[in-house]
Amino acid sequence: MNRLHKEILKQIQDHSDKPTKHTFLNSYLGTSHPRYAITVPALRKIAKTWMTNHPSLSATELSLLLTRLIKGDSSTEKCMAGILLDYSTPEQRKFNPKIFNTWLNELEGWAEVDTLCTGRYSETEIPSQWETWKPLLIRFSKSKNIQKRRASIVLLCSPLLKVTDERMANFALQNALQLAHEKDILITKALSWVLRSMVKRHRRLLERFMVQHKSKLPKIAVRETLTKLKTGKKTK
Repeated sequence: MNRLHKEILKQIQDHSDKPTKHTFLNSYLGTSHPRYAITVPALRKIAKTWMTNHPSLSATELSLLLTRLIKGDSSTEKCMAGILLDYSTPEQRKFNPKIFNTWLNELEGWAEVDTLCTGRYSETEIPSQWETWKPLLIRFSKSKNIQKRRASIVLLCSPLLKVTDERMANFALQNALQLAHEKDILITKALSWVLRSMVKRHRRLLERFMVQHKSKLPKIAVRETLTKLKTGKKTK
């Protein structure tokens, strides 16, 4: 554990109880890692303050810190890595995206994966580095690791909400078809999410896709996407 990791872990510990495992909540979050009893708003406050106090942190230093946190014992440390990314500067995000392949090996369950893979980083860096990210997403989509297959879906949710880019939209739809046969909720709910993310900026493309392929998609993805298209919400 390096000095910066220790600093952040101490902040977490100072604002929470000892890490525990809670059978019901761990099952819901999809992780077996222990968690500190601390709220997400409290974690975000810690992350925002810490990043504000370390403006000179380089991209290399940030990626090393995130690696340490993601390899930490607790789910809280792993999630903190993604939260820190939300408060990083554009320059601090310029590390090699291939490191996500290593990071995802350490994560378990939707909460840990989604905290890392959605938000300001994916919103800004995936569109701007698409030629680097596309082969990574293809690799993740074909992985035996279900966390990586989920990541191949949810990494596009934030950018699809913010950016009109048909390259990303077409990839998301192709990937949805490739993974449509899977039954695990980690995948079925993620497919619903990414399709719904396309409603605002890629409506016509999505509508054509749903007409042509809805019989192949998980029922929950079809139901929530069609409801979103009709009402603007995922459920009635």
